[in-house]
Amino acid sequence: MKRLWPLVALGVGAFIVFAVVTLPASVVLSRLGSTGINAGGVSGTIWNGRAQVLQIQGARIGGVEWDLHVLPLFAARLSADVKVTRIDGFATTQLSASPGGTVRLKDLTASLPLSTFPPNMIPGGWNATLNGKFTQLTLENGWPTQVGGTLDIVDLTGPARNPFKAGSYRVVFDPAAASAEVLQGAISDAGDGPLQVSGTLELRPDRTYKLDALVAARPDAPRNLVQALEILGPPDPQGRRQFGTEGSF
Repeated sequence: MKRLWPLVALGVGAFIVFAVVTLPASVVLSRLGSTGINAGGVSGTIWNGRAQVLQIQGARIGGVEWDLHVLPLFAARLSADVKVTRIDGFATTQLSASPGGTVRLKDLTASLPLSTFPPNMIPGGWNATLNGKFTQLTLENGWPTQVGGTLDIVDLTGPARNPFKAGSYRVVFDPAAASAEVLQGAISDAGDGPLQVSGTLELRPDRTYKLDALVAARPDAPRNLVQALEILGPPDPQGRRQFGTEGSF
């Protein structure tokens, strides 16, 4: 009988491993509704699976495929290769998450419409395509604390009440320019809109932001936009005016 117990234990262990490895992803994702994560059309296992539709806190993300890495689980860390597909965009990254709420995205490449994000994050009815390429992006409870890479805001139009074509812009985050408390991005325009823009965007740990920029209207800018810039005060010798805004999320 004593010789039988090791075989029983081996058999039970093998069964548990097989059950975990082949556990359908639908079983796990169906229990995440209370956390604001909802998925439909789920197939595959928790290790390698797919959801045709994924929503997070009401934001429609799109179809998602994942390939979960095993070894990081022994360090209580989730790590996976993730691919998001949409009719109007995509995203690929290596994602890792820890129990404390830290999410790290490595080698993130994405092209997504501004409407992907919750409306309360983008007030005013603005539209654009966001093209991002980041070597690193670390989020603490949903707020960036480390960023290295480039974000292009393409074909920005808005606001909803009086929309106009605002052009395209680029924000470059250089980790070397960041401090322990403030992330800083350099802003510039792409030359295809009515405004010349150069400035900086600061992101702070208390979930506040600050934008400082020099702006100038191009010769073909709409008259109402030129008049709006005049409110900012007199221009400098290059025709630029100081613009600044700050707020919080």
